[in-house]
Amino acid sequence: MPSTDPRAPLPNTTHASNLATFFCLSRPTPTRPALPPELILQVLAHPTRWLLTHVGSTGFLRVANRDLPIITLRPFTTEEIKTLRRIIFRFRSKDQGHSWDHMNHGTYDGSWTWFEAVVQNGKACGPDGPDLHGALEDQVRKKFELQRNRHAGRWFENYEVVFEDGDPRMAELKSLLSEGDVLQLRTCARFPAWINNVDEAKVEVWCIDDLRKRR
Repeated sequence: MPSTDPRAPLPNTTHASNLATFFCLSRPTPTRPALPPELILQVLAHPTRWLLTHVGSTGFLRVANRDLPIITLRPFTTEEIKTLRRIIFRFRSKDQGHSWDHMNHGTYDGSWTWFEAVVQNGKACGPDGPDLHGALEDQVRKKFELQRNRHAGRWFENYEVVFEDGDPRMAELKSLLSEGDVLQLRTCARFPAWINNVDEAKVEVWCIDDLRKRR
């Protein structure tokens, strides 16, 4: 059984470190008074006190003339939705490298390959979890376009899109999420001859380590 003594050593984890900091700052010392819990939680809201709660990645794939979920994260809990602070989408990609529309080559105009973040009702999924390759469109709560590939790009390029507090997209995404919902990264290509080549992709979800639930 784990020790219930607050003086006992804590395991070396981010949450344990936060608990130890909370315990120390909530007690007075000869040089300072005890800090109120609300102020301590504001201190612990620093990014170094965030927790990586969801992560998903994939390797090389090619998607032609369709939309394909390439990363589906595990369902969100109510607590994770409340403490959600940042989502990072990273991908390295390019299109097929040619098109008839020479005027738009090298730009992001007229590009028909792109990436989307999708909030899906996870309760509609089967007992084995979300369907990675056949998500039901009527269960999609919202699609957020993230990035288009460079039109007729010859080389893979790195992209990073961040949703975080203060971003209207994050506010809308959090308002849509319910317990059990899932977040997907989809790669999209529209019309024949358009191909989304994905070298690699990754999604990270960061939440605040909220100690109020442990008080």
